[in-house]
Amino acid sequence: MQPITVLGAGISGLATAVRLIESGFPVRILTKEPPEQTVSAVAAAIWFPYEAEPVDKANRWSAESYHEFIKLAGLPETGVRMVDFLVLTRPGLDNSWKDELPADAVREARPEELPAGYEMGYMARVPLAETQTYLPYLLERFRKGSGEITVREVTAVEPLLEEGHIVVNCTGLGARQLFGDESVYPIRGQVVKVKKTGPVQSMVDSMDKGRLGYIIERSDCIVLGGTDYGHDYNRQPTEEDTQTILARCRQLERRLGEPVILQALAGLRPKRPAIRCEKEEGRNVVHNYGHGGAGFTVSWGCADEVRAAILRIVRWPA
Repeated sequence: MQPITVLGAGISGLATAVRLIESGFPVRILTKEPPEQTVSAVAAAIWFPYEAEPVDKANRWSAESYHEFIKLAGLPETGVRMVDFLVLTRPGLDNSWKDELPADAVREARPEELPAGYEMGYMARVPLAETQTYLPYLLERFRKGSGEITVREVTAVEPLLEEGHIVVNCTGLGARQLFGDESVYPIRGQVVKVKKTGPVQSMVDSMDKGRLGYIIERSDCIVLGGTDYGHDYNRQPTEEDTQTILARCRQLERRLGEPVILQALAGLRPKRPAIRCEKEEGRNVVHNYGHGGAGFTVSWGCADEVRAAILRIVRWPA
């Protein structure tokens, strides 16, 4: 059977590798960084298709992933649970993300649920992944299928192809150098983890570029964000961004008060004009990258898209 090498061990790479190995393929992962050092480990990892195009495909992959996450939320070892998430919006914006969700999963927010100054929002029941649990869960699930992971940077895919491997590219920003894709670029995101002192409402305001704000209540902390700086390669958090995030989030949720900072982190979201999830013409490379801020959200839908592409390569019945 034709072996498969998945490049990358973030959320996309792990979900794809799990889907493939549980479909009977021999799979290994080669990754520049272990899962806990990828941008996925920094992510707030709540279901919401942010900065993901094209919208129609992103919404479909998001909805497919949503149903997979519902199953995972029923298993305590996954680190996935369902939470109420307030999506702040206004008339005229694209809110089609909600259209493929179950009817009882989303409703219009009541006026008393909205922060001061906001007139419209949707309250959605969505999955949240605690990345410190979810990433190890995926890796263990992959290993239970006899999958192997090796931390090694791949600088060329031709040797793998010459050895007969099907290559699945989940390298995110790495595709810029490894595959010469100059259309993929970083959107720098910073988050601030603060101590939990009382209940808060998880929510997001992503309406205006440069004014991204979100609050995610996790089991161990509250994650505050964020930034959305395009073409910014700085992986280090800054004090200026920390203070901007704190001020913005306190306006959204007054119950935050003066939060105690635990940690500030920064990561680079791999953005592209369109998510690339397809077989490359002419050689056995299947791409799965450029998810913007929706890597977690579209992960299982894109993994299934990769699986379908590989089934066409090997001509297995679907």
